[in-house]
Amino acid sequence: MPSLPRAFVLCAAAAAVVAFAPAAAQAAAPAPFGHACTPQDGVRFCPTTDLASRVASFDGTPLDVDVTLPATGDGPFPTLLLLHGLGQTKTAFEGTGSDPLYNNVRFAQQGYAVVTPTARGFGNSCGALASRTPDCAAGWVRLDDMRYEVRDAQTLVGRLVDDGVAKPGAIGATGVSYGGGVSMMLAWLRDRIRTPDGGYAKWRSPKGTPLSLTASWPRWGWTNGESIFTRNGRGPWSRTPTGVTVQAYAGGIFSVAFSGFVAPTGGALSADITTWKQQLDAGAVGPETTATLDNAYRYHGVAGVSGKPAPLLMESGWTDALFPVPQALAGYDAVLRKDPQAPIALQVGDLGHGPAANHPDDKRALDRAGQRFLDAWLKGKGAKPAPAAATAYTMTCPKDAPAGGGPYRAAAFGALARSRLAFGTSRALAIDQNGASADLAAKLNPLTSSLCTPQDPDPASPAQLSVRSAGVTLIGLPVITGKVTTKGNYGQLDARLWDRDPATGKQLLITRGTYRLDTDQTGRFRFALDGNGWRFAKGHRIVVELLGRDAPTYGASPEPFSASLSGVRVTLPVRELPSRRLGTTGG
Repeated sequence: MPSLPRAFVLCAAAAAVVAFAPAAAQAAAPAPFGHACTPQDGVRFCPTTDLASRVASFDGTPLDVDVTLPATGDGPFPTLLLLHGLGQTKTAFEGTGSDPLYNNVRFAQQGYAVVTPTARGFGNSCGALASRTPDCAAGWVRLDDMRYEVRDAQTLVGRLVDDGVAKPGAIGATGVSYGGGVSMMLAWLRDRIRTPDGGYAKWRSPKGTPLSLTASWPRWGWTNGESIFTRNGRGPWSRTPTGVTVQAYAGGIFSVAFSGFVAPTGGALSADITTWKQQLDAGAVGPETTATLDNAYRYHGVAGVSGKPAPLLMESGWTDALFPVPQALAGYDAVLRKDPQAPIALQVGDLGHGPAANHPDDKRALDRAGQRFLDAWLKGKGAKPAPAAATAYTMTCPKDAPAGGGPYRAAAFGALARSRLAFGTSRALAIDQNGASADLAAKLNPLTSSLCTPQDPDPASPAQLSVRSAGVTLIGLPVITGKVTTKGNYGQLDARLWDRDPATGKQLLITRGTYRLDTDQTGRFRFALDGNGWRFAKGHRIVVELLGRDAPTYGASPEPFSASLSGVRVTLPVRELPSRRLGTTGG
């Protein structure tokens, strides 16, 4: 609303004379970054319309960024960063047709100033060839380096605070995938920035206003940048030994990243993603690869970031093969170990990157919960989630079913399961680098497969154990334990968990995982699979298949190895209350 004319009264006590000054000029309409706003869709849209009006980041890199404001008001407004996925641009969540419940218009209609930037190295933020003006010299894709892409987001918000558009005490972030990672790092940094040399400094606006993130809703994100590319099966924040390459999705990430503005090789390691890919493709680990993984751990995730994060609602997908639930769970657990009353909550379901189904009904329910979370923290409207609260939906088939099972709710993620189903085998099992059916492994590539596609069991599978279900609902991360004797370097233990229908002989892949064996490792092992929520029908067999190769999902061992397994035992967290009839062992 424009301000009312103000009267300035000057009193002269001796003469008792009152004089009135002319009415003040009407307050100027908000112009975020100096950009004009146009009414549309019941809000005001304030875009970057050309290359010359892009906004300079902290290092001078020009960023293409739009702002959407509520229909009325001069600000400052509660402000929300709405951040896109890898390879996308600012338009990903702009307009009412982009995503009915998750877009700039909807959030602005609810009273937010919504900031939608294009990440550096993509689109007109130096990504498109025509956009590479001289100030784009170092505007490279850095794969969400908190010293660059994350600081870009902080710089933009700081500028809006100085413009009187953003309310300093009500700054939120949300995003999907690439944007989910930035949202996660913003939360952990909270009131800090990372400088190019890796140090920390206080987050302030360009004019010096102290800033801090109020709340974050990261979706389909990660917490450890190293485990985007490698996994060792000892927990998402474990770094020793160096893990097995996540071959399919690592390749997918690089192929999308290379569509943007990529730094030339031979320069600073932090930007040389071409060299990163070459090292990971080699499979073996040397000093150069270790340095690359160190960089990913330190600057591309929150595992090494100290301090208490801003309030968080983390959304993660059981069936997301790129960033599965253990990624979010590692951060959730770490925060709650330090403070059981920390304001952090978790949403899980059949969500995320492929082969996730993203059932629309489940997504709508979680979207509404996410918006309630932001309203509670940024606008003081409604109830905040209880500390550690967890909501889960399960996978269902067919993939195009409108909804999964659930929602299941618990006071904490671990309480979603109310008992355990355990089974094992006394047989010795053996694996090596050859794996089993290459044809089946190719069909299970997470970039191209559907978990709801029935598969024939592999007769060449070297090691299996199973139990007959009495009708149980897996809800959590299955754990495999046993003893191992290994010969060779770069060994790996790959596991797949299946639901086998005895009526058809076909089976569905429910979850999987990989575990890096140390050189000549002997003794006990334990590793958790990615997990899922899934109902095993009564009479179906729950089958665990163990292999030494599961390419192209995971990279194959670069050297021959063999491993002998004994005392193998599988434990499934299940929703049903304890009962002796949860399953019957056999096979």
